[in-house]
Amino acid sequence: MQLKTINKERYRSRLNRIIVASILALAGISLGSSTLLIQLLSAPGAGNFWLNFTGVVLGCLVVGTALKQLKSHPYFFEVAYIWDLKHELNLIQRKLKAIQAAADRLEPEALTILAFSYAGSRLIWQLDDNTLVLSELNKADNALQQKIADAGLRVSAEDYRRQLLETF
Repeated sequence: MQLKTINKERYRSRLNRIIVASILALAGISLGSSTLLIQLLSAPGAGNFWLNFTGVVLGCLVVGTALKQLKSHPYFFEVAYIWDLKHELNLIQRKLKAIQAAADRLEPEALTILAFSYAGSRLIWQLDDNTLVLSELNKADNALQQKIADAGLRVSAEDYRRQLLETF
């Protein structure tokens, strides 16, 4: 996965529209299917918890399937890219302890993964206006870049690929 430049205004606008549309669709489908199920299957005086629950599950399935199908549409590009980037960073986070230990031993694969992780996190945090811990990220990234420079290595976040995680 390569890091890409994302237009923040377009990303935020599209993300907000997708969220609102998903919430409205989920509410409408859940209420509609619950009402239909109650009308068709409910006995007088019986509780309708499971019918309501089934309606919500149906709504989630429909909205989730629709989002998965629409993910490849050009309108979803920025939002889908950030979803994928967050997934990739989550995969890295799961192996972070081993990656950091390998980075301390100056293993190029680990240094590449950390460089990608820091750059990807910075991109996401800036897009989401999460600047509270950005200074800590910058310190960690600067320390990593200094470690790479001191070792005389050539490491770039652009060299990252998921297969590097398989070694950890």
